[in-house]
Amino acid sequence: MSGFRRVTNAMLGLMSLLAWNGGTFAADPSEAVAEDEGLVRREEALREQLKGLLEELDEVRERRRTTGHKESGPPVIKAHTSAPEPGAVPEVALHDIAVTSDRVSRRPAGITESITPRSEYDSQPTRHLRESLESIPGIVPRQEHGGREVNLSIRGSGNKTGCCVRNIKMYEDGFSVTQPDGTARPELHDPWFLQSIEVRRGPSSSLYDNYALGGMVHLRTRRGRDIDGVETFVTAGSYGYHKEAIAIGKEYGNLDIALFSSYQREDGWRDHSQYWMSTVNLNIRYRIDDRQTLYVKAINVDEDEKFPTRLTLSQFKANPRQMGGTSTVNPVTLGQKLRDRLTMVGAIYERQIDANTVLTTEADYHVKDINQPVGTTVNPSFKHYTDLRHDGRLGSMPLKSYVGFFANYLEQEGVNNLNLNNGSGAFGPVTQQNRFSVRNIGGRFREELEFVPRWILAVGLGYERSDISGFVNNFAATTTTSTLTSTVGVNRSFDNWAPDLSLTYRLNEGTNIWTRASVGYGIPQFSNMTVGLDGNPGFNNTVKPQKNFNVEIGTNTQLTPTLWIEAVGFWTFFKDEIITQSVPITPTTAGNFAVNAKESQYRGVELGWRWMPVEGLRLTGAYTHMDSQYIRFVDQFGTGGVVTQVNQSGRQVPSVEKNVFNMKAAYDHTGTGLGGWVEGSWIDSFYVNNNNTLGVPSYVLFNANVHHYYRTHNNRYIKFIKTYVEVDNIFDKAYVAWASPVADSVADANKQAFYVGIGRAAYVGVTLGF
Repeated sequence: MSGFRRVTNAMLGLMSLLAWNGGTFAADPSEAVAEDEGLVRREEALREQLKGLLEELDEVRERRRTTGHKESGPPVIKAHTSAPEPGAVPEVALHDIAVTSDRVSRRPAGITESITPRSEYDSQPTRHLRESLESIPGIVPRQEHGGREVNLSIRGSGNKTGCCVRNIKMYEDGFSVTQPDGTARPELHDPWFLQSIEVRRGPSSSLYDNYALGGMVHLRTRRGRDIDGVETFVTAGSYGYHKEAIAIGKEYGNLDIALFSSYQREDGWRDHSQYWMSTVNLNIRYRIDDRQTLYVKAINVDEDEKFPTRLTLSQFKANPRQMGGTSTVNPVTLGQKLRDRLTMVGAIYERQIDANTVLTTEADYHVKDINQPVGTTVNPSFKHYTDLRHDGRLGSMPLKSYVGFFANYLEQEGVNNLNLNNGSGAFGPVTQQNRFSVRNIGGRFREELEFVPRWILAVGLGYERSDISGFVNNFAATTTTSTLTSTVGVNRSFDNWAPDLSLTYRLNEGTNIWTRASVGYGIPQFSNMTVGLDGNPGFNNTVKPQKNFNVEIGTNTQLTPTLWIEAVGFWTFFKDEIITQSVPITPTTAGNFAVNAKESQYRGVELGWRWMPVEGLRLTGAYTHMDSQYIRFVDQFGTGGVVTQVNQSGRQVPSVEKNVFNMKAAYDHTGTGLGGWVEGSWIDSFYVNNNNTLGVPSYVLFNANVHHYYRTHNNRYIKFIKTYVEVDNIFDKAYVAWASPVADSVADANKQAFYVGIGRAAYVGVTLGF
């Protein structure tokens, strides 16, 4: 309420001043001129002050919304661009400017969105993003081979990949962290730095262009004013895990600075899975003047990690935590590890052109420097976005308009070498050289028209031109020599269109009902076109871009003052879905080749709920049910130069869980600062091959935050202290955390597909604020 009083008082003062200015109290012309100049300056100062208050109030309301508090609604401030009648009190034309890019910061009408609050990252080990995203329906996070690496899937998109996040666009604080080739590395994000995560589900290429087949994930870090000093975090737990982090932040007038840094290390819960990683994340926000804002961001992650080999089913059953391989060819003798550096530097500039129009432009540089036991790869990229937004009217109907332009570019240069299998990961002769580039350029527009009160029609369209060009030199290598055997060149162009149409009915502040039809698209990767059907280097230029069309109907409803429900039904139709399959080539190497499934479908329901029956108690849950099926698909794979075709129509799509369920009960005592929660998750089984003969069993996990404590201290040294104790996988369940599709050219007994999830683990930690 104090925020509302500040806004109201400022408005009353400003309106009184404007009313005085409209009267006839000046004694003579010279006094009137001097007084008018002073009032103009005072009016400008008050306008700036009020706009800042409105920005702060908007953020407070957004945080209350994400944490489940009912919004009470501020007074409406209308725009008035024409001159007022003499003696009348003019309406104040004040429109708050978002400090981060509107391109992803405000929810468009008719889109399914869920948000995780700060409580999902606070008082936890913050090992990776899976801890934070399991409570959202429709998205499935999986722990990959180590560190903060997770695989993300939204409505079945993004889970059929050997690493990283693909077919889902990722952002942090308005910056795109998906590179132009469609790859995002989730290790870039330390969950301890975050304020919230927004997940928008469903194909969204009209808004987020290439690779938004499943939707979008937007991570927001804390601001300097949220930290307001220094915070330190120390946590330790099972399997040698420990993490140390620091946050330094402050707001100085128009300048807001936040600096985060962390060091994270773990011996690993599997053999040969030790890792360490350090992260630095710098955020500088500067309000240049009443109309301009500049935001600069820099992230750097250094990661050093050993990783095991995926297991066959018999290896998993014998010892799920083993490192895989054989006695003579295994991760130790291969020196199997990675040494990666991920860096992004960018800036966002926003300018309020007039009371209703905002221009936003972003540019960033993003590079991955990858060093692994078979070679090195460097791929710098440049991205640029410019958006123009306008809040106006079509006749008497409110109309929100948006038009945007983007261009991005990535180049890659890589060298692969023969692994000498001598225990040190030493490079032998060259086996492959590659160099290529990806260029994307396009535009989009969107109109949201409230054609009758509470009914919003949204129409959007995106277009993108993509060009991929480059070459691969392939060599036959021995332990001492390499001979050029072939050169594969690629030069392809793609044109994609993405329409988007939705209708939303806003019954009241807490209830929306919407229906939507949207399109997503994703072009092939360079590697899809330069690896043959047997996994060996070759020409695979027939791979087509993939597209999907989604229809859905949903609602988020506040049924009672303490109960919120979200329910969505969807049906997604894929054309030429790119299916990537792994196949072993030699005892030390494996290849990944791609084929198009001509037609596949995903349909299901997403349910989410939040109930606070009594003060301090919060019950939340998320459930996703999804049927996936190949409608028309002739699978292809090569063995010994012979291509085999198998009709897989009617089979289930691999790597897609049919049911995923998560439920959490949390209690926080407002008087003592004590709290805790217990959580259960059920992950259904899924297949790892197109022929549906080998699958991953379902499993149930239970985690418990048995204690967390928060207390403020009003002294000159310590502002607050937080502590926690947590136990994950309480019953020490052995389960498959990650498996990607394996080609049916390999017998089921030899399919290397499985990575075990973490066993029972206990953690303790403390955060101090200064």
